[in-house]
Amino acid sequence: MKLGWGSILLWLGMLQPAFAWEGATVRVDRIQPIASAPSDSQTVGLFSGSRLGDASRRRSDEGMLDEGTVKERVPGENKPDEPTVIGNGEWRVEPAQSLPEPLLLIHHPYNARVTVLTAPDGQPITRSLFDADLDPQYSRSALVFPLPGDGPVYVKVDGARYPLHITVESRAAHAADDLAHIRILMCAVGMVVGVSLAVLLFWAMLRDRVYLLYAVSMLLQLLYVLCSYGEAYALPVLRWLAVFGAPGIWVIATLASMSVVGLWLDYAGLRKHVPRLAAAMSGLGLYLPGVLLLLLAVPWPRNKEWFPDVANGVFLLTNVVALAGMGIAWRRGSRHAAYAMIAWIPLLVITTWRAVQLSRGALAIDWVQYGLPLVLAFTAVVLALGLADRMLTFRRERDSAKEHAERDALTGVLNRGGIEYRLDWAVLEKRREGIALSLLFIDLDFFKKINDRYGHALGDACLRAVARVISEEFQYGDQLGRLGGEEFVLVLAGADAEAARQIAERVRIKIERSCAVVEHVPVGVTASIGVAECLPEDSVASLIARADQAMYAAKRAGGNQVAMQGLLHDVPAYEPEAPEGASG
Repeated sequence: MKLGWGSILLWLGMLQPAFAWEGATVRVDRIQPIASAPSDSQTVGLFSGSRLGDASRRRSDEGMLDEGTVKERVPGENKPDEPTVIGNGEWRVEPAQSLPEPLLLIHHPYNARVTVLTAPDGQPITRSLFDADLDPQYSRSALVFPLPGDGPVYVKVDGARYPLHITVESRAAHAADDLAHIRILMCAVGMVVGVSLAVLLFWAMLRDRVYLLYAVSMLLQLLYVLCSYGEAYALPVLRWLAVFGAPGIWVIATLASMSVVGLWLDYAGLRKHVPRLAAAMSGLGLYLPGVLLLLLAVPWPRNKEWFPDVANGVFLLTNVVALAGMGIAWRRGSRHAAYAMIAWIPLLVITTWRAVQLSRGALAIDWVQYGLPLVLAFTAVVLALGLADRMLTFRRERDSAKEHAERDALTGVLNRGGIEYRLDWAVLEKRREGIALSLLFIDLDFFKKINDRYGHALGDACLRAVARVISEEFQYGDQLGRLGGEEFVLVLAGADAEAARQIAERVRIKIERSCAVVEHVPVGVTASIGVAECLPEDSVASLIARADQAMYAAKRAGGNQVAMQGLLHDVPAYEPEAPEGASG
């Protein structure tokens, strides 16, 4: 039986936690006002005033409050070493055992505002994740309330969107757990920030939009994690975000989602491979969230509690479309769609699982709790590898285009621009290192006669045959170029004049023997070759000109010859007279 992603995620979310919470057992009773309207002498709830009312002071030794309130046990007995789940309302908490320096901990408070009264005549203490004056010696993974002793404590919760876990632990135990929390979180933060900044530098150099989208997406995802964990509000550069409260987290999460959609469209090439799904993604993941953010910003409607549920629904629907599009794009040849799926699916699963667990009030298992920042770091690294692969792919395509631009389409050897570029580097090397350099100028004898008698198709075959003989037999394929027509040049790095003359003679003999018959036609192709050694004052143009003059000297001697060239003025410019019906 096949299960969809929704079924799998729902099944994962329903799994019971496999690990016990290490902490002191607490007993929690819910306190609810009586249904009928209270009289003036009654105190409705524990926090109707700045202090506990007279009615709460008169509670009995059994822990029952006066007639103004009624106690209700939390459904199910609290098991040892497990946290208790509470929600909005007023609660009476009794630590079950004595602990040194006990702390009351409200885990993962998100947008909840928690008020704690540790003594009937004491002052209530109200804290939330967004407060700037929280104790700096603790992280914000939990709201921390020091307890004066083992007596009952009264807790009021307002504005909680998810059930809260409450435990009582010793200060030393919480400090150890808190340190581990900070180490894991900062490790993930360092990885994401480091990779994102490196990619941002690549964008500054290359100006490719996908690098900017990557950096913005990863940094916004990281900012969302830091805000949802509360640690952003402890950092001086981000503390101002606390002013916006939970709506600020909603905005950051929405912007992060929108930036990721933009990243997938470019990174995975979805517009090219799946244009219709790409258009759907743009509508669902870019334009619709933009409308939601606009509605969040305007005064109407006044109640904004609808936003998280609607935004989450849009987010999940967009990701379904995105995963379908990336899967199809992968099958159609987009390698980077595969990178995107490998990077995004684990983060999507861990985010959804964590949200389901929190909404059920289930205990956040450590690897789920810390899985979000760690999997985000994994996502950043995998996507960065995909960007490196993307850069390598573009480099190969650029090199291939450059190679095609430098190659002669007919013979496959370098064209004039390509061979002059190679020769320019060889001349520079000659000047810098003093390495010998020579040039052969090869011109086929009576080539026009071959074209006129047998046609240009056979003439082209002769050119290919000559290029093949020189390239394959003498292994000079990367130094052989066609200047145009039937003219070739061969760059001989490391060869002086005598060595070049010997090589030229071998080339001449090989052409004469191997190209006597081309495509079963006895064409008798021969070549006249001029040899010139590079002199200190030579440029590319002067070296080619001297080799050209030597080639004309070979033709003047009757063709199928090798001629040496000294200085340019040694041999005057000469236009040989070709036999009747032929060209030199």
